[in-house]
Formats: sequence, C-alpha cells, structure tokens
Amino acid sequence: MLFKSRWLELRPLLKASSILGLVIGGIGSWKTLSLVGPGLPSAFFSPIYLPGIVFLLILLLFGGPLAFASALCLTLLSLTDEQNDVLGFLSLMGSITALVVLPFFALFST
Repeated sequence: MLFKSRWLELRPLLKASSILGLVIGGIGSWKTLSLVGPGLPSAFFSPIYLPGIVFLLILLLFGGPLAFASALCLTLLSLTDEQNDVLGFLSLMGSITALVVLPFFALFST
C-alpha cells in the first residue's frame, strides 16, 4: 500500500493553516524547549516559579505541538470536512499562540 498525501484535497484556507501549523508549530515547540528547557527542572522544585510553569505548560500543550500535530493530521489523514475544519482551526490557533506568546515570553524571561 502506497502512502498518499491528502494535500491536494484540502481547501486553500486549510492549506494555509496547515503550512502555518507545520512551520510555526514545529519551530515554536523546539524554540520554546531550547529557551526554557535548561531551567525547567529547577523551576519545578521552587514555589516561586509556579506561574511560569503553568504558563509554559499551557504554551507547550496548546502552542507548538498542538499546531504541528494538527497540521500533520490535515496533510496525512483522509477525514471528513468537519474534521478537517476542526484540525485547521486547531492548527491556526496553535500557531498563532506560538507566534504571539513565544516572543513575549522570551522578552520577559531575559
């Protein structure tokens, strides 16, 4: 059985959302881990850093990895139009979250 991409079946808006999710979601999740990854283990043992930990977990869960996984599902899986719309929305919102929140986090953490 040959692997077939579902890219040609997507509407233009879903294609744009998928591209944003793949690029920003992939880069955003790696960039977030490289910026705050070294200090993360020590932050878990201090109650002072609790808001930062909550913010980071929300960013990691709903930012880059969510956008990247949604974009991969859009391009690889054959789904219904409603499922494609939901995945496109998740990919777009996850990439916007990573694109907007990550620079502010980097700015305020330095």
